[in-house]
Amino acid sequence: MFKRILVAVDGSHHGRRAALTAAECAREQGATLTLLTVYHQPPSFEGEPEYSEQLEAAIQHAHAILDSEEAAVREAGGPAVAREALAGAHPATAILDAAASGQYDLVVMGTRGLGRIQSVLLGSVSAQVAARSPIPVLIVHDEE
Repeated sequence: MFKRILVAVDGSHHGRRAALTAAECAREQGATLTLLTVYHQPPSFEGEPEYSEQLEAAIQHAHAILDSEEAAVREAGGPAVAREALAGAHPATAILDAAASGQYDLVVMGTRGLGRIQSVLLGSVSAQVAARSPIPVLIVHDEE
């Protein structure tokens, strides 16, 4: 049914549960799995060298998240994964852009990530993605 699964991760416990659930789905269905994380690109008015330093730190943090999630998927017996780190001011928008690219059949994500206070004020990323995604979205609830 699903052959190309996109899983959004942010380093949170909820993201990890989503990655493991997506890995299980991918393994059972013979699907490919792509881990996606969105990092915040610093404002360009920061100037050099601050801008470059902040950008490099954000990219390194994004890749550390992907490393950790890929290791967890591998340890759980999941399939090989592709990885993508995207710059974006709003994670939901970046995830929706990836979903709309036509490369995926399903988006998997956790109920909430690291931005709990922002979620209360602006609406959760998972709710925004579920409401606007052109493809099915599986929201993984945690046992907490």
